[in-house]
Amino acid sequence: MKNSNDFFKCQKWKKNKWDIQAGIRYDYKVFSTQRLRNSVLTAHDFDFSTLGASLNTAYTIRPDMHVNINLSHASRAPHVNELLSDGIHHGTATYEVGDINLSPEKSYNLSIGFDYANPAKTFTAELNLYNNYIRDFIYQQPKPDEPVLTIAGAFPKIMYEQTNALLRGLDAAFGYHFLKQLALSSKVSILRAYNKSTDDWLISMPADRISNELVYTFKGNEHITEPYIGVEFSNVFRQGRVPGDKNGRQDYKEPPPAYNLVNMNAAVTLRFGKYPFTVGAGVHNLLNTRYREYLNSFRYYVDEAGTNVQLRLKFSF
Repeated sequence: MKNSNDFFKCQKWKKNKWDIQAGIRYDYKVFSTQRLRNSVLTAHDFDFSTLGASLNTAYTIRPDMHVNINLSHASRAPHVNELLSDGIHHGTATYEVGDINLSPEKSYNLSIGFDYANPAKTFTAELNLYNNYIRDFIYQQPKPDEPVLTIAGAFPKIMYEQTNALLRGLDAAFGYHFLKQLALSSKVSILRAYNKSTDDWLISMPADRISNELVYTFKGNEHITEPYIGVEFSNVFRQGRVPGDKNGRQDYKEPPPAYNLVNMNAAVTLRFGKYPFTVGAGVHNLLNTRYREYLNSFRYYVDEAGTNVQLRLKFSF
């Protein structure tokens, strides 16, 4: 049984080139649970208070260039599975163990964003830098020296734990139209995550990645609109920033190698009558590359899926 109450207030102020927004939110959550463990039914009652606040300032340097600064504080109450899990998670093939003593996460965030588009709209750029300090960050910690043996076999043990964490990084996106019908888009994501409590890297954080996509848009007519074909080249680096073994083994396996994928997408919208009909197709991992994703716990056992073909149909009415 769950009950929650919340209060929030937002305010906006705009003048000339400045656009400022501020908000505050308070949540109070109460939920009661019952858990059957070793044939014994145990009741647990939880209540959490969380507070969030943000101040966002946007400034228009000129019509095609903007900068945005955001300061925020946020809290997150633990989820039920983080508190009470004690069994096999069939979606990840792991044995998860929660902790009823978890407290809410509290984050203090600073982000600075910048965007630009040239007058002809042939080039666009977006850059976002962030620095997030999170007290009592809830994460999944593998226990490689404590695998769990069940009637279904042995499973990696994963425990929900808390630490103080610092997450710094950037996200960037660029777009360029070589021709009216040919465009290139690039995305970059970089993250550095530290476990401040152990003075080491934080486990299970995304690796750096870069993607580049070329899209060619064909000319249409009154019956065919927005036909395009795109090729994406995705590069994911090896996650070498993982905790060492000074406090014991931290994972069941080393992070997998870097990998490169080629993906394709195509779509067209057909108009016969007043209802448009869109047909699309996508191919993920076109070259059938063997790879494993660091954040997927199935990497302990098998490779990721090979070539995957999808067909999409969309009918609007």
